[in-house]
Amino acid sequence: MLTDWPRAQGAPLASGVLKAQPEDFVVEEVFDVEFSDDGEFDWLWIEKIGDNTEYLARKLARIAGVQPRAVTYSGQKDRHAVTRQWFCVHLPGKNKPEWRVPENETWRILRQGRHRQKLRLGSHRYNRFILRLSDLKGDVADVETRLPIIATGIPNYFGEQRFGHDGGNIDACRQWFAGEINPARFERSMYLSAARSLIFNTVLAERVTAGTWASGLVGDVFSLRDSGSVFLADIDTEITARLRDGDIHPSGPLFGKVGKLAAAGDTALLEERVYSDFSDMCTGLMKNNLAMERRALRVIPQDVKWQFADDGALSLAFSLPRGCFATALVRELINY
Repeated sequence: MLTDWPRAQGAPLASGVLKAQPEDFVVEEVFDVEFSDDGEFDWLWIEKIGDNTEYLARKLARIAGVQPRAVTYSGQKDRHAVTRQWFCVHLPGKNKPEWRVPENETWRILRQGRHRQKLRLGSHRYNRFILRLSDLKGDVADVETRLPIIATGIPNYFGEQRFGHDGGNIDACRQWFAGEINPARFERSMYLSAARSLIFNTVLAERVTAGTWASGLVGDVFSLRDSGSVFLADIDTEITARLRDGDIHPSGPLFGKVGKLAAAGDTALLEERVYSDFSDMCTGLMKNNLAMERRALRVIPQDVKWQFADDGALSLAFSLPRGCFATALVRELINY
């Protein structure tokens, strides 16, 4: 079982249901694209329900008669949700096909175009979410109090889906590092990601408990809001103002071999203490030659809107940068 990471505003006083049905969780990539109308790449804007991204990518490859590696996408999307995202099919030497969705499928093509450029992982900047939280119970007034506060920033936790059912990806990762199993390449990537995410969440949890997740700590490496570029700086009046304005965020580690830029001072001491608690995972990550990266500890949702329905359900809309989890926002509002 995973730890119940601390919330920025303390434990919620209300509970509810997330994803009572797929239509209660809608996510759409925010990604403007202008097609060249020529080239070797077919881009497909697809709405899907009940299929994960990788599964649909393989299905598109079979329809097009190409290898799975010829189909790319910008980001992974939930299975149990309504999702809209771009897929790209490399069709060298082939005319633009007439794409037809087979009968009884739960996905449809909303838009398509031909392009000279390949769609690469991480190309979109934001995801737009529209959620419905149903069966609210407990202190709903507490939810109303929390709603305007989340718009000012939330802890940027990795969501529980990163770790598998009941943390199964973490258990499998430890077995792999101990030499007990030999997972396939895709599984290895998934387990490495889960291990780094667990270490990051643990660092962030300590910072939330200490109240330094948004305000900064001596020795912090700061992350720029838009680009994600990082830099080391002392906390002075300028840094404090940029933190307050949301222009920069404190960052936490995606563990690996340290490069030229590393945390210092109190930040380094805190992170080293967490590394010692996960020494087996850190050793395994080092053996896999991963480089240290940094991820913002805070994320500020954009265009946050909400409305309570007549049946008491909460409709909630917001945008998050790619790689950030809607569940990290929901858990700041309710227990679900």
